[in-house]
Amino acid sequence: METIILKSFTYNGSGGNGAGLVILDSDMSEEQMQKIAANVGLSETAFLKRLDEENFDVRFFTPVCEVELCGHATIAAFYYVGEKIINIINNNKQNLKLYQNTKAGKLAININYKNEKVESVLMEQASPKFYGYIEENQMITLAESLGIDASCVKLADYDIKPAIVSTGLKDILIPVMDRQTLNKIEPQFDLISKVSKSNDVGGYHVYTIDKGQIYARNFAPLVGINEECATGTSNGALGALLFKENIRNGYFDVLQGEAMNELSQICVYVDDNGVKVGGKAEIV
Repeated sequence: METIILKSFTYNGSGGNGAGLVILDSDMSEEQMQKIAANVGLSETAFLKRLDEENFDVRFFTPVCEVELCGHATIAAFYYVGEKIINIINNNKQNLKLYQNTKAGKLAININYKNEKVESVLMEQASPKFYGYIEENQMITLAESLGIDASCVKLADYDIKPAIVSTGLKDILIPVMDRQTLNKIEPQFDLISKVSKSNDVGGYHVYTIDKGQIYARNFAPLVGINEECATGTSNGALGALLFKENIRNGYFDVLQGEAMNELSQICVYVDDNGVKVGGKAEIV
């Protein structure tokens, strides 16, 4: 067994979201994995076991529970695979397509090389699932949990409501009117946990569009993550929603973590065939 710490979704060599990675050479119990994830103490730790040249089993644990899928831990895990494991047989550093078996299904991973180094990792998301929009009677509570006025829960240039969407993990996707509002949010974590539990979601993904650039923040105290600076699956769900609402099509990127001074970049590609999320990573 080997444990590695990485950062995913780095932006211009900084930022990024820390993830643990445990390389398994034998089976490990769920209780053991949970204990290790708690000791690592990062928002998620991936437990990876290689099955053959293309296929890997992967499980994801926060410090307090298992989750079906985690974007940034996937990017971290397969960056390491591309750099330290597959490189032995990939002497020409050709781009690779691998697969991870997760509790969200079997998902494709693309590892892209440049100058014999992993340039980026792109992960297929589970098929988007839409669970509806937040009812009007919850809007005040939603705004209260973020420490903002209910009139700010909207985009300036698009008519879109808070919605529950999943491409592997269910989140409430909450628009706010501008970047200033996004950065001045004062999350009420107990209330966010209560609202998340009542809606059967992992947490909130709050976003805005400022001069064409998408910015986001993510809060998931219910699963032990107050805020993190980069979230892959949540931005995958956001891509699915923006595609459904005819706001984005094809490639775009999301900048997350500005309020934490850990600005990170998440790349999203969405079309009729589904959603992919990716970015850069580095070993800490």
